[in-house]
Amino acid sequence: MKQIKIIKNNLLREHERLIKPHLKRLYNQIKKDGYVNNPIIVDKNTMIILDGHHRFNALKLLGMSSSPVYLC
Repeated sequence: MKQIKIIKNNLLREHERLIKPHLKRLYNQIKKDGYVNNPIIVDKNTMIILDGHHRFNALKLLGMSSSPVYLC
């Protein structure tokens, strides 16, 4: 069963390094569009981000305290 939810950022756990030019590009795109195209993929048991570290960090830089996530 698919579960897409809005989750508080402080509950999500990161494990990847960021590529600054990619982060800047995503930040600018999300700021311009006003939304994020895809949810962040998160392990529902550990809350570790599996895909979407740059989207997650761009949302944080934009002042968001929660993120859209797909729990798998």
